[in-house]
Amino acid sequence: MAKTITAPRGTRDLLPEETQAWDQVEAVARDLARRYAFERIEIPLFERVELFARGLGESSDAVEKEMFRVAGAKGSNEEAAPWALRPEPTAGIVRAFIEHGMHVRPGPLRLTLIGPMFRYDRPQAGRYRQFSQWDVEVIGDAGPAVDAELIELGHRFYAEVGLTDVVTRINSIGDAECRPLYREALIHYFAANEGRLSEDSRRRLRVNPLRVLDDKELAPDLAADAPRGIDHLCGSCREHFDAIRALLDALGVRYELDHRLVRGLDYYTRTAFEFYVAGREGQQQALGGGGRYDGLVEVLGGRPTPGIGLGIGLDRTILAMEEQGVALPARAPLIAVLGTGDDHARRLGIAATLREAGVVVRPDGSSRKLGKQLESASKAGARWAVIVGEAEAVALKDLASGEQRDAVSIEEVVAAVSE
Repeated sequence: MAKTITAPRGTRDLLPEETQAWDQVEAVARDLARRYAFERIEIPLFERVELFARGLGESSDAVEKEMFRVAGAKGSNEEAAPWALRPEPTAGIVRAFIEHGMHVRPGPLRLTLIGPMFRYDRPQAGRYRQFSQWDVEVIGDAGPAVDAELIELGHRFYAEVGLTDVVTRINSIGDAECRPLYREALIHYFAANEGRLSEDSRRRLRVNPLRVLDDKELAPDLAADAPRGIDHLCGSCREHFDAIRALLDALGVRYELDHRLVRGLDYYTRTAFEFYVAGREGQQQALGGGGRYDGLVEVLGGRPTPGIGLGIGLDRTILAMEEQGVALPARAPLIAVLGTGDDHARRLGIAATLREAGVVVRPDGSSRKLGKQLESASKAGARWAVIVGEAEAVALKDLASGEQRDAVSIEEVVAAVSE
């Protein structure tokens, strides 16, 4: 017997009994995208490594440690092509914005995407090497109102999928004017404590000292006493951040300040935020997050254009729903169409008529005895059975109670199963 092949480590199969929650959260995401006037965009699953290196930062974990690099077909000219599976969608969406000249469209652009992302990381609960994300981006709006709007959108999403006690952690990491002073303050502070830093943090201290705050191994007391970004903001960044907080207060959105929150990618400026279930604010527990990237379009070759994005991890959202025991909406009742002979054409015709009326139908295409068909329908979770005989009318059997009505028209079947 051939050796069994299993799914790659860090990935998983979603079996039919697991997909109802996915259908629900994706439906909520798509409906909210419509209600918030976002337009769908699709980008490739892989891009040039250069895109992520320039956009996310050479020292970011996503580029330095977690990137899935892709080669072309063996023997082809592209065998060693510098591609990578996308670790996040923002860089690719901004690349498409520049490549297709989308800056000429009426702005700001509001774009959305649902799809898989890839990071080569140590698998653990809620963290997979292939994971799904709902992403929204607003490109061309520099004001604080859109920051507050996206944070409010995240809270609305979690509320509508049934999660409770979700809180936002927010911070401002400044911009090109005030961040250099904050950067120097961090270098001075951490250099004095360099012996207590991890090897990664010591290496990153001179490259991007903000990333030291993102180190999972950073001692709590070092993190607590580190210089705070909001103490080094210039006037415009301070005004922007204060306006966001005032808007969130006006909207009744629950948030907390987190001076250590810098997000792990170099393109962030000013606003950074993450969503957690209250009481579970560890670094591995974020349900989603985002922030402002006002310099990214220019870094990737476009004209200076402000932007902000929000990414929600669907895997972690569903895990949190399971932990909170969130009840999923009941599925529409399943109707089985059965028969007593070789009347398959009539069974399929009745199934098609019922589907036109919006009914969920599963016809039995076998020639087994009726009892076996009824048994199979019950095991499949059917609520009703439509039994086709020689007469024009059909029988309708309630598989829960066993009650059966004979000589029923298709219109009566639709009415009965829709109650």
